[in-house]
Formats: sequence, structure tokens, C-alpha cells
Amino acid sequence: METNSEGSGGGGRWRFALLALVLIPFLPEIAIWLVSFGAQLGGCEPSANAPCHLGPLAASALIRGALRAGSMVAIGFSFGLSAVWLALCYLAIVRGWRRRWSRILLALATSLPLAVLPYFGPMLSISPLVNAECHPNEGGIPPWCRIYGGDVGDPAHEAVRIGWNVFIGAPVALVAFLVFVVALLVAGRRTSPQQGERVSG
Repeated sequence: METNSEGSGGGGRWRFALLALVLIPFLPEIAIWLVSFGAQLGGCEPSANAPCHLGPLAASALIRGALRAGSMVAIGFSFGLSAVWLALCYLAIVRGWRRRWSRILLALATSLPLAVLPYFGPMLSISPLVNAECHPNEGGIPPWCRIYGGDVGDPAHEAVRIGWNVFIGAPVALVAFLVFVVALLVAGRRTSPQQGERVSG
């Protein structure tokens, strides 16, 4: 039997935890968008020759660091971290929601972006910044990539190459989702007869 009411009390904390778990892997891309937004507010253009600074730091250096972090996330997710991360997400879903189908739909909505976006997020985040001096590509030719007056270098090219890791990471995420659904359905079938016995007793 399914419960008609959603989790209450501590459920709100688990829902916030789920939101945080979904957003944390994309912090590097969020950082790139914020840097780009700040640079535009400061009147900087991606193709500018003069270095653009946000406070004491160069915008290009911030983007370079964020791209490296994004690639590290993608590599980690493609070699097993996605399963661990999704397990934490599923725990938050089970604790924050009571309806079985709500849990399954939320797990699907969580699994899909975490199965794909970590590998394409870095490339998508800098695609609006591509200019005559920056053409990210798998071959890394030319080796430089100038954005906001500074050389981002190989991390920009790595953002393109890392997309291939989706063929490793996406199946891991899919298997994790299927295991979660099966476990949820099996647990539901075991619970239903027990509840029926209590009612009849």
C-alpha cells in the first residue's frame, strides 16, 4: 500500500539535500557563467586583447581553473563516482518523499542530468565564449585559447575531449537507477503483505 502523504518534518531537510547534491557537480560550470556575467558587466568581451579582471583575479584564470575542476568531476563520475553520488541522491529521495512513484520519477529526473551533463557541461559553459582566438577542439590545435585577454589553454580543449566519457559514465548512472527502482519495488511488495496482515489481525 502506498502512502498518500509526502514526507514531513525532516523531509524538508532531505529535499534541500537533494537539491544540493544535484547542483554541486555543476559548480564549475556555474562559476564560469558567473565569471562571464561579471566580465560582461565590467565591459569585457571574450575576444578582447587586454586582460579582464574581476577584482584581483583574471577572468581567464578563473575560467581555466573552473574548466579543470569540471574535467575532474567528469573523470570521477565516469569511473564510479556517479554511482556513489546517485546513491546519496536516492537516499535523500527516500527520506524526503513517501510515495513510491514520486520517488521513482524524482530518481529518473535526478539520474538523467547526472548521467549526461557532467561530460558536456564544461564544453557548453564556454561555448558562448568561443571567439577568433579560441576554438576548442579535440586535437588541441592551436594549443592556445584566449578568452577575456588571457590564455585558457588545454583545459578548453579538454572540455571537448571529456565529452567522450559519457559512454562510460552514462551506463553506470543507468544501472544505478535500475537497481534503485528494482529495490524500491521489491521493498514495496514485501511491505504490502505485512500491512495487510496487520489490518486483518
